Amino acid sequence: MKLKKMTLNINGVDRMFICDPQKDSLADVLRRMGLTGTKIGCGTGVCGACSVILNGKVVRSCVRKINTVEENSEVITIEGIGTPTNPHPLQVAWMNCGAVQCGFCSPGFIVSAYALLMENDNPTREEVRDWFQKHRNVCRCTGYKQIVDAVMAAAKVVRGEAKIEDITFQLPEDNDYYGKPLVRPAALGKVCGLTDYGDDIALKMPEDTLHVAIVQPKVAHHAKILNIDYSEAEKMPGVVKILTHKDIKGTNRLNLSTASRRSTTVKPSRPILCEDKIYRYGDVVALVVADTREHARSAAAKVKVEIEQLPEYLNYLDAVMPDAMRIQEDTPNIFIQQPVFKGEENVDEIIEESAYSVEASCYSSREPHLSIEGDTIQAYWDEDDILTIQCKAQGVYAAVSNISKAVGLPIDKVRIVLNHSGGSFGWSTNAASYAMVAAAAIATGKPVALSMSYEEHQHFSGKRSPSYSNGRLACDENGKITALEFDFGLDHGPYQESEWVVDRPCRFMLYPYNVPNVAGLSRLAHTNHNYGCAYRGYGCPQAYTLSETLVDMLAEKAGIDPFEFRWINIARPGDTNINSYPYYEYPMEEIMKKMRPLYEQAVKEAKEARPTPRRNSGVSASFASFTACS
Repeated sequence: MKLKKMTLNINGVDRMFICDPQKDSLADVLRRMGLTGTKIGCGTGVCGACSVILNGKVVRSCVRKINTVEENSEVITIEGIGTPTNPHPLQVAWMNCGAVQCGFCSPGFIVSAYALLMENDNPTREEVRDWFQKHRNVCRCTGYKQIVDAVMAAAKVVRGEAKIEDITFQLPEDNDYYGKPLVRPAALGKVCGLTDYGDDIALKMPEDTLHVAIVQPKVAHHAKILNIDYSEAEKMPGVVKILTHKDIKGTNRLNLSTASRRSTTVKPSRPILCEDKIYRYGDVVALVVADTREHARSAAAKVKVEIEQLPEYLNYLDAVMPDAMRIQEDTPNIFIQQPVFKGEENVDEIIEESAYSVEASCYSSREPHLSIEGDTIQAYWDEDDILTIQCKAQGVYAAVSNISKAVGLPIDKVRIVLNHSGGSFGWSTNAASYAMVAAAAIATGKPVALSMSYEEHQHFSGKRSPSYSNGRLACDENGKITALEFDFGLDHGPYQESEWVVDRPCRFMLYPYNVPNVAGLSRLAHTNHNYGCAYRGYGCPQAYTLSETLVDMLAEKAGIDPFEFRWINIARPGDTNINSYPYYEYPMEEIMKKMRPLYEQAVKEAKEARPTPRRNSGVSASFASFTACS
C-alpha cells in the first residue's frame, strides 16, 4: 500500500494528513480528522448527508475520491460555517423553523444552502427547492417546507433585511409553551455538526474495539442451509472470530410476543443467525469479527454458503395458494385472521338491494423507510459488568427482553443506551441487529461495533407490509352509505413481528364515515419477501387505499360531487365506527366547513387549467382529517 501526504485548506486552515489515494474518499479523510459533521448515509452520493464545499462548489464527499482532489484545495465543512457560540443565520433558522428533526441530514443541507447563498442571497422558494434537488440533498423527516422556510429566513439576515433576533423564537414570559415553535433541545449540536450519531461514536471508541461484519448470502429468498464454509475467511488478516448460530448461548430466537390471540404462531419465528434455513434475501447466517471494519468486511465476503433451493413465495397471493409449502413449519402461511361485523348479518343482500353499489380491488405497495443513517451499533461490558448496547431502538425495554433470552444473559445484565438517531422509524423496533452485536461482544469479551452498508441495511430492515384488498360499498338514492364488505390480505414476510397490523383494516376502513352495516376480514400471511414492521400510518394507508377509492367510485356512480358525498356520510355525534364504538372526537363537520371554500377554489382552478396542462381536483379523508388538492 502506497500512502500519500497531502495538504488541504479546511475551514480556512491548512491541514496536512496521510491518506490512501486509491481508497480514501474526501469524507473518509475529513471524518478521520474528527470533522464528523460530515455524515455518511447512503455511501453512494445520493442522500447529500456528506455535502461539503470544495473550491466553492457543493460536492458529495463520500464519492469524491481523494486522488481527484487537487493539493491545497479549499474545503468548507459544517464545522467551518458556524459554532454553538457563534452560529450562522442558517443554523439559527434551521433550529427556529423546525427544520431539524432527526438532524442527520441537517449538516449536509446547511452546507449546501450556504453555497447557495454565496451565489444568490435572494433566492425564490422555487430556486431553493431546485438547488437541493440538483445537489441531491434528501431529508426523510421534515417534508422539506420547514427547510425552505429556514433558507428564506436566513437569507433575509444575510442580506441585512433582518437581525438574528428577528428569526429567533422568543420564549413567552408567561411560560405558556403549548403550541409554540420551541427549539428542540438537541437542535444546536445537530445544526453545528457536533452531535454524535452511531458511526461517530464508533470512531471514538477505545483502540481495542473489534468490528463486526454480517454475512448475508443473497443467494435465495428461501432455501435450506446445507453448509457454511468459513475456513478461508478465518485465515484472512485481522479476523478474531466467526460466529454462526452454534456460537450463540441463548435461544437464538427473538422473543417477539404474539400480539393477537387469533394468531396461530406458537414460538418466536425470528433467528438472530439462521440455523438450517434462509427465509428471505436479507437473512444473516454468520458474523465476522475482526480488528478493523475493512478486515471484517473482506473476510465476510469469503464465507461460502451451500444451499438447497426451496420454493419462493414473494407475495401474499402465491403464499396462500393451497399447494404452497409452509414458510414457518409450525403455522399455516395465513397465521392471523381478524374479522369485523356491524349491523345486519345480510350485508351481501343489503349491497345488492341498494340504489348504487361499486366494487374494487386495490394493491398497496411495500415501502422501505429509507432513513438516511443506516444501522450502526456498539456493544461493550460497562463498569457494572453489564452488557451495554448503544443503538437507536424505538422499543428500549422490549429490546432488552428480546436480546437477553436470545443471547443467554439475565435481563438485568443487558442495558440499552440510545444513540442520537439518524431516523430510526419502525424498522428499529426489531432487536435483531442489536442481538447480533450483543452475541459478538459475549463471544469475544471485547467492545464491538457494527455498521451495515446501506445496501445491507435495506435488505436487512423491515418494510411496510403490502396488501391486496377487495371491497364493495353501497349507498341509497340520496348518497347515504348503506353497507360495506371487504377482504384484506397483507404480505408480512417470514416473521411475526408487528403482527397487530392485521387489526388496522378492521379499525380504519371507511374512517371517518358512518357505515351502518359491515362485514370485513383482514388476514396476515408469511411470505419470503422482507418482513413487515411498523411504518407511518401502520396499516391505515392500506385501508384508505381501498376505502377512499370505493368512496370516489360510489360518489361518481351516484352522480354526487365527491366532497358532497363525504359531507353526507361523515360521522356525527351518536354515530359509531365500523367496530360499533363511538368516535373519540367528532370534528369532521367543522373540518369540512373550513375546507369547502378551499375545495371549491381547487375545483375552479382545475377547470380553468383544462385542457392544458392536464389537471384535476380531489378530496380524501384519513382518520378525522381531510385533504383537498387540485
